[in-house]
Amino acid sequence: MFSLPWLELTRFRRHTITRLAIIVVAIIPAIYGGLYLASNWAPTDHLDQLKAAVVNEDTGANKPNSDDESLHAGDELVDKITPKGEGGFDWQETSQQEADEGLASGEYFAILEIPSNFSERLVSTGGDDPEQAGLQLRTDDAHNFIVGQLANTVLTEIRSGLNETTTSEYVSEVYVGFNDIHSSTEDAVDGATQLNDGTVDLHKGTGDLVDGTTELDKGVGTLQTGIGDLDDGAGQLVAGSGDLKTGADTLAKSTTEAKNGSKKLADGAGQVADGTGELRGVADDATDKADDLKKKADDLVDGTRPKLQQAEDDFDSARTSVNGDVDERIKKLEEKYPDDPDVAKLADDMDSLGGDLDDAHSRAKDATDKAKDLENPVRDAVDDVMDKIHDADKKIGKLDDGAQQVSTGADDLHSGLIKLDDGAGKLAEGAGDLNDGAIKLKDGTAKAKSGVADLKDGSSQLVDGSTKLDTGAGKLVDGSGELKDGLEEGLKQIPTYDKSDRENRSDVVAVPVDAEQLKDNAVSAYGEGLAAFFVSLALWIGGMITYMVINAIPYRALASSAKSTRIAWAGYVPGLLFAVAQVAVLYGVLTFALDFSAGAWVGTLLFSILVAGSFHAVHQLCVAALGGVGRLIALVLLMVQIASAGGTYPVQTAPGIFQVISPFLPMTHAVNGLRTLIAGGDMFIAAQSAVVLLLMTLICLAATTIVCSRKRMVSLTQLHPSLTL
Repeated sequence: MFSLPWLELTRFRRHTITRLAIIVVAIIPAIYGGLYLASNWAPTDHLDQLKAAVVNEDTGANKPNSDDESLHAGDELVDKITPKGEGGFDWQETSQQEADEGLASGEYFAILEIPSNFSERLVSTGGDDPEQAGLQLRTDDAHNFIVGQLANTVLTEIRSGLNETTTSEYVSEVYVGFNDIHSSTEDAVDGATQLNDGTVDLHKGTGDLVDGTTELDKGVGTLQTGIGDLDDGAGQLVAGSGDLKTGADTLAKSTTEAKNGSKKLADGAGQVADGTGELRGVADDATDKADDLKKKADDLVDGTRPKLQQAEDDFDSARTSVNGDVDERIKKLEEKYPDDPDVAKLADDMDSLGGDLDDAHSRAKDATDKAKDLENPVRDAVDDVMDKIHDADKKIGKLDDGAQQVSTGADDLHSGLIKLDDGAGKLAEGAGDLNDGAIKLKDGTAKAKSGVADLKDGSSQLVDGSTKLDTGAGKLVDGSGELKDGLEEGLKQIPTYDKSDRENRSDVVAVPVDAEQLKDNAVSAYGEGLAAFFVSLALWIGGMITYMVINAIPYRALASSAKSTRIAWAGYVPGLLFAVAQVAVLYGVLTFALDFSAGAWVGTLLFSILVAGSFHAVHQLCVAALGGVGRLIALVLLMVQIASAGGTYPVQTAPGIFQVISPFLPMTHAVNGLRTLIAGGDMFIAAQSAVVLLLMTLICLAATTIVCSRKRMVSLTQLHPSLTL
């Protein structure tokens, strides 16, 4: 079974070149796969080797609602990305001209342009007209298309970082605003509490005001009654003093007449005796009238002085009350309600009333003093007059007893009547003064009565106003209490955030969705992810090289009696041995040169041997059946499989024709199985791929056997082929 394969292999022991050929066949897949994987092992880890230009034209801007605090976002961005390894590329800050020239020449792979209004638009998010800040990243596909794609990823990272920072700062300011609102609301609650306390005090004060104004109104009512009584007494005093004045005038006339008569009596004593009877009657009448007048004068004096004294006391009490207690309460009202017009009017009315009461008291006192001053003189004068009248009456009586005494009595009578006439004149004058004083007192009490009536109206209005004020103060207490309760409830609903909480919440709001990529069966490097594809390509190339060096079948054996199956097997076994060698060398290079690792090493090696064996079976069939044309077909198959195997991008992203043919090509299953084994995925997928590859291997070996059977007969076309490769 192995004699023919061994015979085929002994050919390579004859010469050094053939021995070297064996080595070349074994290492070419390692060279192919190793170079491809080495160049693509971790390209994104070396982006900092790519120079890129950053052009910063940002002029900065002042932050809104701040004390001239400025933002220079362009400078901050440049400082952030220019340190090597921080911004993806190796960023160099340059001028616009240098950047353009560098991009055109290939010195720079990308240009990041920061516009002049970059900071201005960033801070606009906190103003009335927010605008998006823009960055522009320029690349040149004429130098490298992939760099353009990578640059877009770098720009996305930069933009994401800026958006996160900007949003975080903005949201942090919003949370600070919540703290300010909470603080302001606390102040409002304190103010509302003070307002409520003040309204409670106000309501208590208005209650006291109502009580005070009510008492004032009652006092004014009492004062009004007293002033009315005083006015009535003053009227009686005017009437009595008028009667007194009339009586005094009559008395004065009588005494004058008596004086004149006594003179005649003295002149004609002889005629006295004849007229003594008549004189006695006149004297008796005068005595009766004098007694009656004296009684009236005594009654008038006795009645007037107490009333005047009572009026003076009432005026003094009213004046003291108004100028004392009432005035003090008015001053307290003015202090509590300095801007209340009703209180100001009441104060003016009280000042006017105080003045009127002072005037009335002064007049009452003057009248009382005059009455006191006149009382004794009037009494003395009246008593003196009455004594003289009685004395004259006695004398007239005696005159009537003795005419001889008439002359002497007439002289005495004349002297007494002179004194009586003087006293009667003084009495008439005093009665006139008393009447004038009483009239003035009546005028004063009338004015006081009118003023007290106005004061009563004002005090009644003050009671009504203070009552309304007290009612309003009660409503104000209720309203301020509701305001305080509402603000306190609102304060509980306004959150506050400390610095740590603000930073945490701002970060969460800036990036509300934290997307984390989790990889099942993750590989450690980009090259390991592509290894399944490049290993498959390397092994396919290895199969092509193998059957360029060795024969697909031992052609001399076709002329022997060996079975076609044995002949096909004799051509396949050397290729399979080369396949095993290629797999061993390839994975040795990958492991030691690139630090390659696999999730299932044993399965990976065995499956790779199966892949290499399957590929060698395909190449054996192509070369055995078609010779050089078969090698060309194998090359075409390589190109077709590169497009349809799904080695880099999933086959579903390829055109439909490639998706249709992909399941029927061996490299598709080779890539799927190797990818699963290298990453440590589902072994069932690897087993499926192994079964398909094994089946394809058997089919190819069976087809090669058929080809061997047909090769035993040589046709004219085979002897003279139209094309030889």
